[in-house]
Amino acid sequence: MDKTRSIKTRDVVKIIKVKDHAKLHNHFIRQKRVHAKEDESVSEEAIHNIQSSSMCVLEKSAFKAKKEIKILKSKRSLNKAIETHSVENWKKERHAEKIGEHRSPLQENKKIPNFLQMKKYVIDKKKSNEKTEKFKFQSFYNTYKLKNTNRIVEIIKKSVLKVDHLLSLGGSLVLIICMSLFIGCFSALANDSYSMPAYVNVSDEVLAYKDTIEKYCKQYEIADYVSVVMAIMMQESGGKGNDPMQCSESGFNKKYAHSPNSITDPDYSIEVGVQTFADCIKQSKIKDPGDTNKLSLALQGYNYGNGYIKWALSNFGEYTKANAKAFSDMMKSKLGTNGYGDPEYVDHVMRYVGITFRGGTNPNFNNLEAWVTKNPYAQAGLYGQCTWFAWGRFYEIYGYSPGFTEDGKDCVKQLLKAHPDKFEKSSSPRVGALFSAIGKNHVGIVVGVNGDAITIQDGNYDGVTNTFEDAKKDWQTNTYTSEQLNNMYGGIIFANPR
Repeated sequence: MDKTRSIKTRDVVKIIKVKDHAKLHNHFIRQKRVHAKEDESVSEEAIHNIQSSSMCVLEKSAFKAKKEIKILKSKRSLNKAIETHSVENWKKERHAEKIGEHRSPLQENKKIPNFLQMKKYVIDKKKSNEKTEKFKFQSFYNTYKLKNTNRIVEIIKKSVLKVDHLLSLGGSLVLIICMSLFIGCFSALANDSYSMPAYVNVSDEVLAYKDTIEKYCKQYEIADYVSVVMAIMMQESGGKGNDPMQCSESGFNKKYAHSPNSITDPDYSIEVGVQTFADCIKQSKIKDPGDTNKLSLALQGYNYGNGYIKWALSNFGEYTKANAKAFSDMMKSKLGTNGYGDPEYVDHVMRYVGITFRGGTNPNFNNLEAWVTKNPYAQAGLYGQCTWFAWGRFYEIYGYSPGFTEDGKDCVKQLLKAHPDKFEKSSSPRVGALFSAIGKNHVGIVVGVNGDAITIQDGNYDGVTNTFEDAKKDWQTNTYTSEQLNNMYGGIIFANPR
């Protein structure tokens, strides 16, 4: 029997797999979703949390930038830079802030900054094509700004880099920072510091005229300004000569020719000088003798003539060292002379003014050197402390650092060590003395002494550390007897001015 063998064969079907690159690409590469960040402004809470620290950083950056400008050199023309930062752009930015953005304490001043006021003045006069004296000022100041704007731009760039860690907080805050730095840097370049020069006593020759000065100050209703008039005389003549107030050219001189030193009667010179200064006070609209900015306007007006006062108020609204310099240069160009007045007259006079008058009746928190840039207690955790307040008031009054950096109870000791030639330890105060509490950790300034009544100014009444804005309100002026003051603080020691 034939056996037929059937051979089974296995069909092998080979499937060749083809690599799907597109699929693999989608599998292994993580899909990313791009989220568009919504345009939203910085929350008020975030800005509030950084107000104190950001302001301190900004002002200290501006102060450091002031030191750097000595080595900076102008390299190119800045006509384009000026045109790109117009007054109109600034107004638009201000309008946006008023509508929907929280502003920092540095933006509370609603006046246009001096820099932009000056530029607006220049631009408006240029467009008018009026060939007047004010138009001549335009040409001068345009040149004046060209020399400085390049420095400002470079300083802003460097300063912004120092605060780049704040950029994540939002575009609105960046705008605030840049505007604040711009204003601060220009103030530094313009040398518009509010600090007072160190105190210097008037001469014996000036003191000999004190009774006469008091008589005419009372007659012309400026009895509170006797010490200022004495300081003017000290700067003008040192109390020497027949025209000690150097006011022969004043419009109030009706007896002598209007030429230098034409007055030959010292008594008449004092009368004319007091009358001239009284008019400057009136033109400057001073209501409080402690208003140092308006007082500066009146003093510069005495030196230049009250035409400066009207000019400064009309174009800038106030006195600044920058516009005082600009006015002098404008008049030199107009008259064709090498000099006109003294642009530094305010500082030169104020160094002779009495201690408490120089510091003002109340603290001037716009004095950034006293309260921010030079004050060692101007930092987070120390704003509002009694030491911060005492340091700032001392600097306002004397124009230099008191030298203390520790607790209130140690301030007198440190002041005496730093300035042994200017202060002495005492158990009874004089006006301008610094006091430290023996039984408590506290420090303050003596602003008045009348018999046994001692008037002091001190801070930190709420007993806590504050923001800069709160610290500006946390101080008081009080009068105590010597016994009350000692009982309150467990004993007091004073560092009296010599």
